[in-house]
Amino acid sequence: MASSKNVTTNNTQNFILKGFNSIQIGLYMLLGVYVINAAILGFIADSNPLGMLSIEIIESICMFMVVLVAFFSMFAVFFSSRRAARKAGIAVWNTASKKQFGLYALAVILGVFLLSLAKNTAVNYATPFFLGYLGLVMALFNTQRKKPYDLLVAICLLLAVVVFVIPTYWYSSLLILGGSFFVYGIANRK
Repeated sequence: MASSKNVTTNNTQNFILKGFNSIQIGLYMLLGVYVINAAILGFIADSNPLGMLSIEIIESICMFMVVLVAFFSMFAVFFSSRRAARKAGIAVWNTASKKQFGLYALAVILGVFLLSLAKNTAVNYATPFFLGYLGLVMALFNTQRKKPYDLLVAICLLLAVVVFVIPTYWYSSLLILGGSFFVYGIANRK
């Protein structure tokens, strides 16, 4: 990868959720939730080959999908922000961006670990924990204090409460959240 020597240094955070990367994250969430739901429904059905698998394998498939969506989302933000920084002629990596990216990677790893603990404790609390944790992490990383971004955080936290009260609403709430990321990306294309 060639590096340009004519880039200026900046002190702002480069990794921002906006536009096409938010649309990508929404699509990743929708596809991940669909695969998780299909795996669970396939396990329950008698005629489906997934019904022959053990519950531990189905849980592993679900956790793998969560990790896959998290890493694809992280890469979507990284590559779109890198492209925008190169177009603007500014350096991609600075101290603020390195700190933000490291904190985000730590939050993803900690979230997956805590999600596996929540899943093992009580499976009905895994989705509310995920939604609540995602809302809190997004609130912490909201550096620009945009109102649409705050609305996305509020949707996460509201859906966490709804799924905590009604655990069977997990699939619909994650579809709503994926659609919210999609709409946020369409509304904030710049």
